[in-house]
Amino acid sequence: MTAVAYRIWPMGVLLPFRAYRYASPTIGPLDRLVSQPYDKITPSMRGDYLRRHPNNIVRVIKNDDYQAAGQYVRQWIREGVLVQDPEPALYPYEQVFTFEGQELSRLGVIGLISVEESQGAVKGHENILREPLEDRLRLIRETESNEGLIFTLYPDRAQSLEQRLRSFTGLSDPIAEVRDEYSVVHRLWRITDREVQKSVATFLAERPMYIADGHHRYQTSLLYCRECREKGWTVKAVESFDKRLIALFGLDSPAMKVLPTHRAIRNLASFSVESMLERLAAWFDIRRVATPEELKGEIKTVEHRIGLTTGSPKYFYVLQLKERALEDPVFLPGIQGPARALDVNLLHQGILEPVLGIGKEELASQKYVTYIRASDELFDGVAQGTFQLGFLLRPTSLDEVRQVSEAGEKMPQKSTDFYPKLLTGLVIMRMEIGRGENT
Repeated sequence: MTAVAYRIWPMGVLLPFRAYRYASPTIGPLDRLVSQPYDKITPSMRGDYLRRHPNNIVRVIKNDDYQAAGQYVRQWIREGVLVQDPEPALYPYEQVFTFEGQELSRLGVIGLISVEESQGAVKGHENILREPLEDRLRLIRETESNEGLIFTLYPDRAQSLEQRLRSFTGLSDPIAEVRDEYSVVHRLWRITDREVQKSVATFLAERPMYIADGHHRYQTSLLYCRECREKGWTVKAVESFDKRLIALFGLDSPAMKVLPTHRAIRNLASFSVESMLERLAAWFDIRRVATPEELKGEIKTVEHRIGLTTGSPKYFYVLQLKERALEDPVFLPGIQGPARALDVNLLHQGILEPVLGIGKEELASQKYVTYIRASDELFDGVAQGTFQLGFLLRPTSLDEVRQVSEAGEKMPQKSTDFYPKLLTGLVIMRMEIGRGENT
């Protein structure tokens, strides 16, 4: 049975597909098999996943031996570790989690989109780096599959699609349920009814899709599709190199949360706090506060305000952008539109590059900057001398993501940290590719 494309150009078309899924609980509990996204897996996390189960998805998505990663996929399919669903489906995906003491739930849907026909609909907001892009491209060449989801958002202020999905999920038990290491509950359903599929796809086809997480994976799929076309390879099923596995969630859901990502600075030679503050005074009003708690409170809700903590001497500063700065072409040269007002650009283009000499290449090398989610970890690291400086940021807002994406502008790496992350391994898209008359 072949999935039907409900095409409404030029926006994206969500396609049902036959997913491969772990044969759990036959081969083991699902929490032993799935993982966090590849770019969130630290070396210690990878070791834990490897110990959890011989078929954990980390052996595919976080494997320096790309050929071995591809062999795992093929072997697991042959051995029945991964089993393909019998008919095309869309997969509602719910996450239930606690945030600042409140239990929240958000419900999205997983399907495929055409990477060739949806480029006008899919909008990214982060810069792409060469090294992770090449890493994911080498992996997809060997696995010929999508294991990780592209976390995408669609606008829906009335939250009508999420309500429609809940009317479906409320009538049946999930086909999969797992609690991850952060106590987030993940549930998966399957929609095989063609009319329901069409209703969901038609609703989404009228809307843009904003990438929350997965910019490198999406770009990788575009490049791989181009490679396959250049080789003369053909598409043999809905599941092929011209599609991409994505999960769509409502941008306007109250459960859509973005965490701040702070910057810790290290390895600066001949560095002087006094000299740095003197240069910053051209564009920022600088005020010292007494404690980390006061600093966190000062930047929590105010735009164009960045926190600074120094270790020698141990001080805490509020950096408030001067009103005239955003109107001055000398400040943030080359950045226009909504991106010009982002706190993360004020930091990267207004402080790190011109004052500390940390530009794009230095950021990519990660020699000078460590990205930290927890502010207390940042304060402790600076106080203990692990870092020379720490910059505190507010989280990028969802409206800022929308505005920058619509304008076709970009943010620096680690500008957004959507919480919680989508699990890898709940569903997998395996490509069917024609390579010639005899294949």
